[in-house]
Amino acid sequence: MVETTAANRRELHLFRLYYFVSIGAGGFLLPFLSLFLRRQGLSGTAIGLLGTIQAAIILLAAPFWGRWSDRMRQPRRLIQAALVGTAVIGLILGRQDQFLWIALLLGANALITAGVSPLSDNLASSLSERLDNVGFGSIRLWGSLGWTAVTAVAGRLIELWGLYVAFVGHAAGMVLGAATLTLLPPASQPPASQETTPQGAWAENRETAVGATIGQALAAIRRSPALLSVTIALGISWLLGSGINQFEAIYLDELGAGETLIGLANALHAAVELPAMLWADRIARRFSAGWLLRVSFIVQAARMVAVLLFPTVAVIMGVRILVGIQFSFFNVGLIGTVRTHSSRTMRATTLALITITLRNLAVMISNPASGFIFDTVGAYWLYGLGLLGAIGGWVALREHNQPAMI
Repeated sequence: MVETTAANRRELHLFRLYYFVSIGAGGFLLPFLSLFLRRQGLSGTAIGLLGTIQAAIILLAAPFWGRWSDRMRQPRRLIQAALVGTAVIGLILGRQDQFLWIALLLGANALITAGVSPLSDNLASSLSERLDNVGFGSIRLWGSLGWTAVTAVAGRLIELWGLYVAFVGHAAGMVLGAATLTLLPPASQPPASQETTPQGAWAENRETAVGATIGQALAAIRRSPALLSVTIALGISWLLGSGINQFEAIYLDELGAGETLIGLANALHAAVELPAMLWADRIARRFSAGWLLRVSFIVQAARMVAVLLFPTVAVIMGVRILVGIQFSFFNVGLIGTVRTHSSRTMRATTLALITITLRNLAVMISNPASGFIFDTVGAYWLYGLGLLGAIGGWVALREHNQPAMI
């Protein structure tokens, strides 16, 4: 750790602003994208297929984004290019109503944005390591604040002026996020030669100056009990629970909630993330990142049970509080686990493999099935699958990781 000087504080504030505007931009579009697709006349199966196409592209592209980031002195340039690219594609996508063009544009967007999240999180994690009393959660919560601010009003704006407003707002936020990164000092990521060996990290080939191959990162995951258990647990959870993310907005619309309530539902869970991220930082220091991950599966299961028992708009809105807690615990816990059990030269690649490649492999498998379930018996039963995923993930993490209180 180093003293938080005026220059370091400026860098910290800029990165918090970057999270605020870039994740806030997602709040304009992502909660309403499936609703847009539905209103363009697509079936649940077609929407699921689009999710599979995106997942397949992201699965292949994300590790390469991570590897480029690990090898570059200025990985933010990759992030900036991706942000501007997704802004342009979104503006075009919002005018399409044919499946083929929608699929092509979503695929192109997936290709250029596959690495934005792990690359950004890796830079933020590196920054928090270099500063006193700054946890990753205290940086990432500004993304939640941006999401809260945008989703609280986006639904109402869409009701007034139509769904294309979501694409315009999304594009504006992405361009602003790219501009914010330009203001960061040149060396926002320390060179790999300055790293110290993290506790429990795989230390093979440590003499490599920068970067790691995808094969080396996969080997690191296999050799680390902590990383392997997290990979198994998340794979189970995402395989069974991804359909809810795809179809919950449509389910709310079918239950009678308009765009305003759909936006507020997303604002609610993001608002909870603001204190929950700081809470997660403190819990991780007191217990462990793995402990946080185990608790996140329990919170996820509680959400599914509540909706299965009381499938109403009010309950779905209410359990958004649990979504905010679950996401905060998961995010801080996962970043902490990867930071502890992998070397700096392969962190971005490891994050990309787990959070992007693994997740989208699960989505590739689950989305067509979720779309079929939605068309056949409705979105309600997707919460049952989500409950099984949460239980399975908790069991896998507990069985393959160190014993803990939870």
